[in-house]
Amino acid sequence: MKAGVLGIVHDDFEVVDSFSDTVESGDRELERVLDVRRVFSLPSGEVAFEGRAAVEREVDRTTAELGFGEVRIEETPGTEVRTTELVGVPGEFVVAGSGEGTFAFDLVSHDTKADIERATLDLSAFLDGQTDAEPWRAGFYDTDGNCENGVLHGTDLLADDRTAGLLDGAEFNQLGLDCSYGDRSLKMTAAESGYVEVYRPSEFDTADFLQYLLDEVVPHAE
Repeated sequence: MKAGVLGIVHDDFEVVDSFSDTVESGDRELERVLDVRRVFSLPSGEVAFEGRAAVEREVDRTTAELGFGEVRIEETPGTEVRTTELVGVPGEFVVAGSGEGTFAFDLVSHDTKADIERATLDLSAFLDGQTDAEPWRAGFYDTDGNCENGVLHGTDLLADDRTAGLLDGAEFNQLGLDCSYGDRSLKMTAAESGYVEVYRPSEFDTADFLQYLLDEVVPHAE
């Protein structure tokens, strides 16, 4: 796993356990499952976990019938299962595989009694902490000039006086960077709303991704 939405843990816990239970919704019982499949160590020694989460939810299914020159639309109640990948470092953060998978934060909270909140990233501070970063994407807003917001794509955007002047003093809602992490060259993107993805190197695995988040991203998360 090299991408997902970051959730910050506001309480301490040491272990995440698998569980399955049901919650009542009207006259239905909806199942939810937290399946922790692997516990492992990061390069720095911190314990991490990996698994999947799933919940049933109520939906209305729409069907159409044709007959005697009429179109009849009918909605019938039903259920569907939503799933997501899930990784994290106990007591630090949890990562759901997508924005639709952030329900997993609630399942980890249920198991650990810890408060987990979707992160907001201070991308300006994150960029300032990268000594050799070359932005290839910059989503911005709240500028001082006539341009209120926008998204720029290119190479080393801050090396161009025109784009650097436009971004000076702006707030970022997304960043794409070519940067270094240790002895590796990274191509990554991050959003103010907590989404982070590493595109390169291809051999970056789940443990590397979690270590990168812990070292470089979490210090700039709220």
